[in-house]
Amino acid sequence: MKADYLSRHALLWLFLAQVVVIVPRLDILPLWTALVWGVVVWWYLKIFRGDWRFPGRKVTWALAAIALLGIGFEYRTAMSLEPQVALLITAFILKLLELKTLRDHWLLLMLCYFLVACGFIFSTSISTVIIAVCQLLILLMAQQALFRPQAAVKPMLASTGRVFAQSIPLMLILFVVFPRFGPLWSVPLPGESGTTGVSDSMSPGDVSKLSRSSELAFRASFTGNIPAQPDLYWRGLVLDSFDGREWTRDRFGRRSEEPGTYTGPGVSYEVILEHGVHEWLYVLAPAEVSREGVSQDTKFQWLTRSALIGRVRYEATSYPEAGLKTALENYERFRNLQLPSGYNPQARALAANWRDLAPAERVTAAQRFFRSAPFVYTLEPPVLGEHSVDDFIFGQRRGFCEHYASSFVVLMRAAGVPARIVVGYQGGERNESGGYLLVHQSDAHAWAEVWLENSGWVRVDPTGWVAPDRIELGADIALAGQSGFLADSAVSLRRFSGLKFVYRLRLWLDQVEYQWVRWIVNFDSERQWDILNKLFGSIDNQRLALIILFALAAPLVISALLTVSWRRRKPAVAEVRAYRRCCDKLKAQGLERSAGETPGDFARRVALTKPELAEWINAVTEQFTAASYRPVGGVEHSEAVQSLRKLARQNPLNRRPRKPS
Repeated sequence: MKADYLSRHALLWLFLAQVVVIVPRLDILPLWTALVWGVVVWWYLKIFRGDWRFPGRKVTWALAAIALLGIGFEYRTAMSLEPQVALLITAFILKLLELKTLRDHWLLLMLCYFLVACGFIFSTSISTVIIAVCQLLILLMAQQALFRPQAAVKPMLASTGRVFAQSIPLMLILFVVFPRFGPLWSVPLPGESGTTGVSDSMSPGDVSKLSRSSELAFRASFTGNIPAQPDLYWRGLVLDSFDGREWTRDRFGRRSEEPGTYTGPGVSYEVILEHGVHEWLYVLAPAEVSREGVSQDTKFQWLTRSALIGRVRYEATSYPEAGLKTALENYERFRNLQLPSGYNPQARALAANWRDLAPAERVTAAQRFFRSAPFVYTLEPPVLGEHSVDDFIFGQRRGFCEHYASSFVVLMRAAGVPARIVVGYQGGERNESGGYLLVHQSDAHAWAEVWLENSGWVRVDPTGWVAPDRIELGADIALAGQSGFLADSAVSLRRFSGLKFVYRLRLWLDQVEYQWVRWIVNFDSERQWDILNKLFGSIDNQRLALIILFALAAPLVISALLTVSWRRRKPAVAEVRAYRRCCDKLKAQGLERSAGETPGDFARRVALTKPELAEWINAVTEQFTAASYRPVGGVEHSEAVQSLRKLARQNPLNRRPRKPS
């Protein structure tokens, strides 16, 4: 059965549409998907040429079963978005083997549009939008190819451009005016199985792994000047439970009943967390956060009532001079002094020597110990034994921030000072032209807090005692020479920041991306309401309904005005334009062609009135007739048009007579 009812160029455009839709999803698809597409296309071409027949129902069901087994083996689960999209794309590919009618062709094109929309579930960056625009360009041209007898790229491209231009007013008005609804249903989003970046537990080596990644954690835009690098401690979670190897957080901590009242000057900023699953926020503590669905607990952690998925925006004001002052209850004191029995006897013995000192002096004693011993700050620490703290401070003495924070807290607890670990980020990269801060996963950091009478919880960062450049200069400068830094991001532009051109280009691209995320991706109902109030004043239900009706009607009216087919004069073809120029020359001689007068009648009238113009007007009429009745684009047509243009440039009164043949 030969599928000759589908034109060859329409089929090629359909193949191209499939390619531009599938290729951007190869990052989540199994590699065999591309091979399957190639085999299916080859198979269908055989059918199209009449060599093979369409597969039967048994073969179709067998292919579907094989695809299901392959996806199940690849992903090991069906309860996430990646295998669901992979299954849809695989079915989309196999649907080619059922392409028999125009309806099937339309169905494949509609699936292409749906898969383009699916791309925004995985990413909402401006690069994704550019890719989607290119995909839509190809899809619209593939759609037009169904109604054109032959390939015509330029007219198809022009028509596609008009469609885009007509859709812009509708898109802009609906974007600003149409209400922001919450999701009507929920599907497991990419990465929903676990959070990215800093986690709620820590064991030696966990934080150092993040230094291998160049991925962005969040951006922060400050109202005033960006604080100094040593003051940028982005507080995330408190880890206060230790089992000898791993630090975890207490998930049953009490929520703060009322937001704290802080004194001193405030630092206001806006934070936009990158795409992921977020159960806590990052602030420069102590801080007040302006966002619904989050609250602060007694440990100064800002936690969400339910996980926030995607990019998350919030505004905060920090009070760096206020400090984390709070009364220490008996349970908290007990919890922050607790150590597992039987672990790290050497560290316990060392800390016991400090118990006779005042609490602040015990911290100073630990500082002297870390500074006097030959500790090394490295991204690739050795594996520690069962007594991890003893092995670190008395043996290896090579580690990352979590090693120093963990060993310091163990020493403080053994010395009788309540202490805990805080994980988050320290520092960030400044985009001076954009006026904001970029905090990467490689800026992940762990530090300690000790409780001192009359001072509350005081931040102590033992990493600064061993590697002060990490705190004062930031991770990019302090860790650039380390072999493991950004090891998992070989093609990241951050690896080439030593080149000024690359550095400036990267920051400029990030600034464009940041503005896109800030004003487009994070354009939520709150911002929309503010804009509507500024444009239309107080908004009530009746006025909101009128605004929405106007938003729907106005673009349609604009599109109608742009597409309405007024009776207008079509541009003349080449031979008509040249003939008109010849007639204009005769008009200057007082010989004007009458309305409805044929070229032959006009030529005879000119020859009778002025015989000296007879030869020229007869030649003009002959070439015009030849050009009008020859196939456009042919050799004879082109030669006739060129002859007609040459006659139009001549002066008919000075025309040389033809030589007798």
